[in-house]
Amino acid sequence: MTVAAWVDGTPIDVAEIEARLALLRANDRAGSLPVAESREGRQLRRWVAQVVVVEHVCAHLTPGSCSEAHRIPSAGRTNDSKLPAVLSRADAAAVGSIVAAAWASNPAVPRAATTVTTDVSIPDQRRQRAAELSATDDGAAWSSDQLVTSARLEAFARWLARATHERVRLVEGYEHPGDAAQPDNLHEH
Repeated sequence: MTVAAWVDGTPIDVAEIEARLALLRANDRAGSLPVAESREGRQLRRWVAQVVVVEHVCAHLTPGSCSEAHRIPSAGRTNDSKLPAVLSRADAAAVGSIVAAAWASNPAVPRAATTVTTDVSIPDQRRQRAAELSATDDGAAWSSDQLVTSARLEAFARWLARATHERVRLVEGYEHPGDAAQPDNLHEH
């Protein structure tokens, strides 16, 4: 086995990453993908590796699997908001392309999001203020459920960042595509 990453000490085989890339390259839009061994192709491999890592982190969610839960205290309010099975474009943009892709491809991801954000709620005062602000914005008011969903997705993204930092070890060549230390980083100022 050649290892791309470890989650909680369990290896993720490079073969799993390569199988995902093969599926992408077999797609009818594969012609828009970068050449495999180009700088952009290596970045795509890193991106796919991160999707797989997120799936593994979420699939192996256990009590205490992250040292600090990123839950916002509910202040006595019951959270009856449900997280979406399919993320809207706005929600996908909010959590990022890696998490959105993992959410879409593996049910363990939305399950983990539901688990780690059950206590997230919006205090009544903040709900009221949001309603007042959105009422002045061309009548496009956010519902209470939309506000809670947004807060839950934010909390999940924070939890996932912390869990990934604590529980994941990446092999060279499989770093996050945005990691400034890796040689193919495309983000330049």
